[in-house]
Amino acid sequence: PYAPVDAGSSMLDVGDPAPDFDRDGTAGTGYGSYRLSAATNQAPVLVAFYTEDFAPACTGYLEALRDTDWGALTDAIAVFGVAPGTLATHREFATDLDLPFPLLVDDPGVDAQFGVQRPDGTTRRSAFLVDQRVRVAFRWLDERDAGTTDPPDIDPILAAVDRH
Repeated sequence: PYAPVDAGSSMLDVGDPAPDFDRDGTAGTGYGSYRLSAATNQAPVLVAFYTEDFAPACTGYLEALRDTDWGALTDAIAVFGVAPGTLATHREFATDLDLPFPLLVDDPGVDAQFGVQRPDGTTRRSAFLVDQRVRVAFRWLDERDAGTTDPPDIDPILAAVDRH
């Protein structure tokens, strides 16, 4: 059910520079501004793209990331959830799921810069581990149908973080 990423796609590859971005997002009960390069100065960042707030497959994906014991894998890591939407819906979604990481508003199109935007403009569930040089250290793509409600197998993501 999890196909390898097509090497011929426009998706960023391991070793590629990650596009820097500034995005507004959730910060606990408030809002904040997040810059990828500033976050990577502190620790590697897992940029987790998802399709939309409250979609069952995206809920399972973000819950799996929420329930991960990151401290058992690495000394420090930041996680950014990134999807289209509004700050208000992101905050409601983050609150409903009790997420310990921010959800960033992807407007206009960081997903396209990372190569995970579908032809119809929606975002593919995917993740990029961005290292302290702001380069892609690992990439993962959930190739399952967009309507799938089962949470994805994030073990490849966890293994990559553990190795990094």
